Amino acid sequence: MTIRLNVNIDHIATIRQARRTWEPSVTAAAVLADLAGASGIT
Repeated sequence: MTIRLNVNIDHIATIRQARRTWEPSVTAAAVLADLAGASGIT
């Protein structure tokens, strides 16, 4: 049985909207998750 990690970046977008700023970057978070070996990004 293989364990897979899926990362939900929706919470990053929620934080960004609450702060009314461009940071944290959703794109950077997705790239970091991919580089870290995430199986999926939603």
